[in-house]
Formats: sequence, structure tokens, C-alpha cells
Amino acid sequence: MAQSKGRRSGDRHAPDAAPLLSFLKTLRDFPDGDTVAYAMVRGLLAPYRAGGALIYSVRTDGATLDLVGSHGVGPRATRVYQTVTASMHLPGAETFRTGVEKFMSAEQVADEYPLAAPFFRGLAPRGDIGFVPIVHRGAPIGFLVLFFEEAVDRTWQLRAVLDAMCDATALWVIADAQRNGETRALATDAPPLEFTARQREILVNLREGRSTREIATMLGYSQATIKADVTNLSGLLGAKGRADLLVRAKRVGL
Repeated sequence: MAQSKGRRSGDRHAPDAAPLLSFLKTLRDFPDGDTVAYAMVRGLLAPYRAGGALIYSVRTDGATLDLVGSHGVGPRATRVYQTVTASMHLPGAETFRTGVEKFMSAEQVADEYPLAAPFFRGLAPRGDIGFVPIVHRGAPIGFLVLFFEEAVDRTWQLRAVLDAMCDATALWVIADAQRNGETRALATDAPPLEFTARQREILVNLREGRSTREIATMLGYSQATIKADVTNLSGLLGAKGRADLLVRAKRVGL
């Protein structure tokens, strides 16, 4: 019997070889992270209408993750998400901790993860967002955030594409960490989404029903400083008003 052209029936779930080979060729030249993200979106994930990608890599402490590559999402949008920690109540951090990927709409992310609300509520209407772990030898070393223009049909072929892409990206992440990891590890600035001790004290006092003036007197700061902290907290959590702030702070463990 003549053998049919193209992929063999036993390989029907394997990713198309041409985009994968092109992606591997891109990684071979050890590009920067933005180029890797571009190759994901415009290459392997193009048939699935991907519109953007973020790549996060964990530092040697095993808990701090840096945004090392992006495509399709501007730097202003990701400014406060340049560095996150594994313990944060964020979908990507959760994927990193558990090793379990998830696909959600921007609205779902904003509702379930208050820390992510300011970013995801500001997105233009899109389809699904995938949070996919990057794993090497059974250990998490980062995660991807993948933006699609429509709801994703999670077929076995997409599963094969994601697996192949993440396996290849894991090797790039390791090589990138060896070259740039020391510089990142020396960074002393706290992640922008970390809350200060004063902000935590303010939340405690707000829960106890104290006014801005009372909190300022108790903590020894001006009312303007307390108001600024409350405004910043509301911005970080996407809260509208103090009551909403307290609800959202509780949901993220504050």
C-alpha cells in the first residue's frame, strides 16, 4: 500500500516540524528574551492566533521570578510585574508553585486574582490567557503567560506544541540564567507588588475601623502619607473604595 504524504497517522498529535525547527534554530543563536517571545507568538503559536507572550525565569533563591522576555505587551503594562515572588496570589506564580497550567479569560483572572486585576482589566478584549509552567528535570524554573486572540481549543496538537515549546524554552532559560542570573540576583529592590510593613499596618487599622487621622496619629505619619499608601494599595489590588480594598486584601492573604 502506498504511504500517504505528510505526517504519519501515528504522529497525528506531533507539532508541525517546520515551525518547531525554526524555533529551535532561533534558540540556537542564544537570542534575548524578547526575541524568544516573538518566535513563540509569530512561529509555533501563530496557527492558534497567539497575540502575546511573557517569559518568567526564577532566580537562584527559588522564589523570585523575573520577566526576561515579552512580545505583544508593552513595558508600561508590565512595569509592576517585572519581578514577582512565588508566594504571590497571581495566576503565574500559582502555576509556578503547583506545576499546573491554566487557561482563563482576562475577566476571570481579574476577578480571582486581585493583584493581577489592574493589568488584566486594562487589556483590550481578547480570548484565553494561558499560564504554563517551565519545568526542567521535574523542577519549576519559570512560567509563560500566553495571550490568545480567541478562546483556545485545547487539542492534543496544541498540547504537543506547548510541551515541545516549553522543553526547548527551558534550555534557553537555563542558559540565560547562567549568563544573566548573577546580575538579577544582586538586585536589591523589592518586587513592586510587595507590600511594605507600613502598608500592612494601615490595612490592619482600616479593618479595625480607624479613620485616616487616627491611623496617622497612631503610626506617626502625616495624613497625606497614609492617604497615599491607601491609594497605592487600591491601585495594586484594583480596588474601588476602602471596603473593596479590605475584601481584596484579605483574598491575597493580607
